Amino acid sequence: MSQRSSSTPRGWDAADSPFHAAELMAQRHAGVSEEAELSGRRGIRRYMPDQHRQFFSEQPFMVFGGLDANGQPWATLRAGAAGFVSSPDARTLRIDGGVLPGDPLAGRWQPGMMIGGLGLQAQTRRRNRVNGVVSSVEGDTVMLEVMQSFGNCAKYIQSRTPTFVARGETSTRTPVEITTELSDADQALLANADTFFIASANVGEEAGAARGVDVSHRGGLPGFVRIDDATTLTTPDFSGNRFFNTLGNLLHDPRAGLLFVDFASGDLLYVAALAEIVWDGPELADFPLAERLVRFRITEVRRSREALPFRWSEVAYAPQFVTSASLPESLPDSPPASPPDSLPASPLEAPWKKLRVAAVHEETPTIRSFYFESTDGAPLPAYQPGQYLPIRVPVDGFDKPLARTYTLSDASNRQQYRITVKRDGVGSRWLHERFTTGMQVEAMTPRGGFTYDSASPRPAVFISAGIGITPMITMLHHAIAAREPHTQPKPLHFFHGARSDGDRPFSAHLRDLAARHPAVSMHLFDSAADPATHASSSTLRGRVSMAEIKRSLPFDDYDFYLCGPESFMRELYEGLLALNVADDRIRFEAFGPATVKRTPANPPAVPENARGSRPANLPETNGSGIPVTFARSHRTVQWLPKDGTLLELAEACGIAAQSSCRSGMCGTCATRVLNGRVAYEEPTDATIEEGHALICMGRPVADDVAARDGLSLEL
Repeated sequence: MSQRSSSTPRGWDAADSPFHAAELMAQRHAGVSEEAELSGRRGIRRYMPDQHRQFFSEQPFMVFGGLDANGQPWATLRAGAAGFVSSPDARTLRIDGGVLPGDPLAGRWQPGMMIGGLGLQAQTRRRNRVNGVVSSVEGDTVMLEVMQSFGNCAKYIQSRTPTFVARGETSTRTPVEITTELSDADQALLANADTFFIASANVGEEAGAARGVDVSHRGGLPGFVRIDDATTLTTPDFSGNRFFNTLGNLLHDPRAGLLFVDFASGDLLYVAALAEIVWDGPELADFPLAERLVRFRITEVRRSREALPFRWSEVAYAPQFVTSASLPESLPDSPPASPPDSLPASPLEAPWKKLRVAAVHEETPTIRSFYFESTDGAPLPAYQPGQYLPIRVPVDGFDKPLARTYTLSDASNRQQYRITVKRDGVGSRWLHERFTTGMQVEAMTPRGGFTYDSASPRPAVFISAGIGITPMITMLHHAIAAREPHTQPKPLHFFHGARSDGDRPFSAHLRDLAARHPAVSMHLFDSAADPATHASSSTLRGRVSMAEIKRSLPFDDYDFYLCGPESFMRELYEGLLALNVADDRIRFEAFGPATVKRTPANPPAVPENARGSRPANLPETNGSGIPVTFARSHRTVQWLPKDGTLLELAEACGIAAQSSCRSGMCGTCATRVLNGRVAYEEPTDATIEEGHALICMGRPVADDVAARDGLSLEL
């Protein structure tokens, strides 16, 4: 069963409500006062949990809200290399630069200024909030004292992956275009928008501990922002966390700041407006899923061109949006919307969607490729090279479908998905033995953060072993296809190790690629090849090692991509670091019973006054670990504190587990505990059913009983 520690802080630790009077009014109007108060006191903290602090430090951009000299709220972005936002302690957020051209809050970041912050990782649909006050400013460094911190669920976030791209000098010299109404180009952007951010505020002293600035995310299918005229917008308000931070602020002060991102050009469109809440009425029928509407009367529009230094992958829409026809195809008095190619074209009633097996191909005696297509002929959602496909199959002996994730092993073509699977484990054996052409499988939208940076000008080095070749060949295909015409191709170096060439999938295809593309340098190693026959082979004897990599690579500055078993990965990762390769230029994904983890230069430490004393039932192992068994996957591994949460442990083992907020709020990750006990170092917000645990926040209880009997989960 799961177990909580009574000495751990439980959310909001102040006597006053975490909500101000106008937020409470909005909650009463919506009929959720009791629910909101209970959730708020459990989920809102006056410090940042460790997971949030690490999450903020891993993002290349962050959304902020603040007030200008006239008290007008603005939502804006700051961007930089991951780590430009960090957390020296649980009550402090440090922001090192990242100001973008045209930022309406430039020069306003001064001690005493109230700031709302939103960390968003679109590709995984994770987000966390933090509100606070600027405590000090030194040069480009801003220190923010945290007043409120809480997680948000993944609802309505569209998945897309950003990669840095250098912006020209001209973008910093282009003056910001300021008007009082939307131009035709502005209206076209908004008509196709699927995301925007909104800043609002209540900085009155009477708001007490709940005073401050808030910035929130809004998402929907293209067309969910209705353009009534050049100075008026109407947007739906969907079911959320029931806190009503934004609407409560707007009841107090109707001024709002909206931010729209042009994901194609990098333009940022800032809109200042006065908001009116439409609580009910027939107009709501025009916006499926809407619980109320917000109408914005525009007072100012600012466009900052090419300000955001990212390219973005194609969008994968949030599963809450049931069908592409759920919003009107055309809107009165607005430009016609042309939804992107990846807009869902068929009902999506759940995260899982049926795919048909189009073909099965044997790559080696133990490895097969499976080709999938949509069951209705609609184009498949695009994906980034390196991402994986979650699938689930009805394995005999299990009362629920077995979920697994497999890397997509070919470039995205919208007509077919290909996964390449080694026969190893319950799920893969089922695929090899039972999957035939015409069968159907349930799959989610492709996802994953291990992707190829096509915007980087540096040569790429792909290094893999065994079935770790799957993301690498996808990245290689993409890199070759993405070359700019009439330009010198970027060098691509491909290393792969197998026992023999007969054990290597795509061997002949790899040699053919190298023969047809002079920029591709191919290095194929066989560790157990027959010496008698290997002399005539085009492959190299031995293993992929740092010595071989140094011998084969000319002197240059590279991006490294690694995938393979844990020991292989660790040797390469540590070897590259020893050669002074920058950590952010080494990207990796491991498989097997463990994974390689980066060691942060300044690992976060929660101060005692924020976290309380360590509960006696939380892990203090003697180095031998706690055995954790994933029953469905038939795998037992030794858990150590460095392995993090049970969700992180499962993911490191390649075990698919449902999750969403990763902060104990939504309950998506609730998993049945078959044996043993789970403790939480931080308070959780979601209700935990008896005999279950929230694995996104849970860790094994560590004592003599646990060391002997371990923990068993139904995964």
